[in-house]
Amino acid sequence: MALSAEFKIGTVISVLLTVLAAGSPWWWRYFHSSPDGQTATTSDVVGMSGGCAPFQVFAQDRWNPVGTAIRDAPNVLSTLNGSFPPNMSISVNGWVYGRPAYPTNTPPWNSGVWFHLTDGAGSVSFAGVRATPTSFDPTGHANGGTPAPTSLGCEGAVQ
Repeated sequence: MALSAEFKIGTVISVLLTVLAAGSPWWWRYFHSSPDGQTATTSDVVGMSGGCAPFQVFAQDRWNPVGTAIRDAPNVLSTLNGSFPPNMSISVNGWVYGRPAYPTNTPPWNSGVWFHLTDGAGSVSFAGVRATPTSFDPTGHANGGTPAPTSLGCEGAVQ
């Protein structure tokens, strides 16, 4: 059985288009993800101008959900870019105002402050961190712990 010239040309074009599509960057992010399975690139992460020298905060372990999420921007609707487990030491280098992560929490845990990670990997919410390690409260009635510091000298602006 002889193959027609049209079939041969169509096959060659199909193979070329497949190779070109496989080599293009549109699909790359689906195969390169962060450890939690979310995809993010450094270009997705919102930067900060201003801020201060790096300082230490801790992912909260007081109430569920324990730990804290890393977001690309100071907003819970931005891309999840990983997380820190409870009481993990986190290096931050300033803070900015953004959308409150838990607006119905009691003050100060309803704050719109977001801390910028020193390594540039994103931001963590005020409600998700503490100044010192905490212990879990199964009753949900204990105070939230010591809030992370928000000195005016560390305030930055979203780039």
